[in-house]
Amino acid sequence: MATAEPDPVPPGERVLVLLRAVNVGGTSALPMADLRAAAADLGHGDVATHLTTGNLLLVPAAGSPGDAEGLAAALTSGLRERLGRPLALTVRTRAQVDDLVAANPYPGPAASDPSHLVVVFLDGPARADGRMDLSSYGRERGTWRGSAGYVHYPDGIGRSKVTAGVLDRMSGRTGTARNWRTVLALQEKLAA
Repeated sequence: MATAEPDPVPPGERVLVLLRAVNVGGTSALPMADLRAAAADLGHGDVATHLTTGNLLLVPAAGSPGDAEGLAAALTSGLRERLGRPLALTVRTRAQVDDLVAANPYPGPAASDPSHLVVVFLDGPARADGRMDLSSYGRERGTWRGSAGYVHYPDGIGRSKVTAGVLDRMSGRTGTARNWRTVLALQEKLAA
């Protein structure tokens, strides 16, 4: 299998950094002010956060790796050093976010039930593209596409058996999910 070319980070363009499992429980608390300060301390510009769930936007510092994967590795190391805790994160460019929004295979739920449609941002390509077999879990449906997954939870996310761990095992990757409303808000912030 051929290796994909790295996704370039356009110089001077804002990127989205998605942290996994911050502020979802007592031990994972990470004040967004601390996250913004740590990113700025690393030399990144136009630093902002959205909500308290680990959505960081920034313009990479001069000399940062020029691809999303390399930038993610550098940020993981730099933020871990400054915040004193391990972090799992992934980086997406504006073009990548625009592409995943345009490719949404569930336009109906996106319009009528956006809080129950999530995008799973993976740290690399899923094992296979296409429909997820979620039939043994309930009424959820999902689709893998490259380094993203789309999952609709018609009965809600809180009690679903389609958890982050299940999705990680199915994809063979580590991911972090955001609901459709948040994805659209982040897309808008990247374009601003």
